[in-house]
Amino acid sequence: MRWLIDGYNVMHAAGVVDSKMGRHRFRDARQRFLDHLARSLGELAGETTVVFDANQPPADFPVESVYRGITVIFALADASADARIERILARHSTPKALTVVSNDREVRKAATSRKARAVKADDFLDRMPTLAYEKRPAIVPGPDPEAVRDAPVLDEAERAYWQEVFGAIDVEPPAVSRPPKAGKAAARPGKAAAKPLPPAPDRRHVVRPPDLALDEVPNLRHAMLTDADIAAIQREIDREG
Repeated sequence: MRWLIDGYNVMHAAGVVDSKMGRHRFRDARQRFLDHLARSLGELAGETTVVFDANQPPADFPVESVYRGITVIFALADASADARIERILARHSTPKALTVVSNDREVRKAATSRKARAVKADDFLDRMPTLAYEKRPAIVPGPDPEAVRDAPVLDEAERAYWQEVFGAIDVEPPAVSRPPKAGKAAARPGKAAAKPLPPAPDRRHVVRPPDLALDEVPNLRHAMLTDADIAAIQREIDREG
């Protein structure tokens, strides 16, 4: 519910009823008021409740009903429409979402104490021509992720340009061929078999190099040249020079 309206209060402010009216004219005026209110509210009629005073059940409406989307309540079980409005305010789970329309000071005070908005009947009547446009902003849907995923990588102009530069290209990368599994039928005649990929290295077992025995290691001292050997080589080089 968005609007909580004291019906007769607004009707008196609009000047559509007076004390000289007969019963039938009064009922017709009430229905015309509800018709005009429903047209003014538009889609917001379904979020509106109008409360009327009542000392006895009305002849043309149930005690509680929905008329053209508007919830219509005759406060037969309450002392007045003001008392019913205050009771609705006290029980409402989200009173901050409500706007109470009444010229009664105590009703507006009860509304503000519950953090609801309070509007006088005259101010509400001034807003009636634009009420149908006072809607919650529509949620703009974002891009469809499926549409983005399925969109082509290149458009036709880009594809033609790169084909001219590099030759025929594929939009999608070529599929990686895998060697046929054992028992699978061979490639059809005339169709080149896909080159199998080299097997991935098996890292599950790490082979440790064997330990070397110390007695198998050659004595590096014996492999080194002595000073006499170096002197002899130098003499041979001098003779050749």
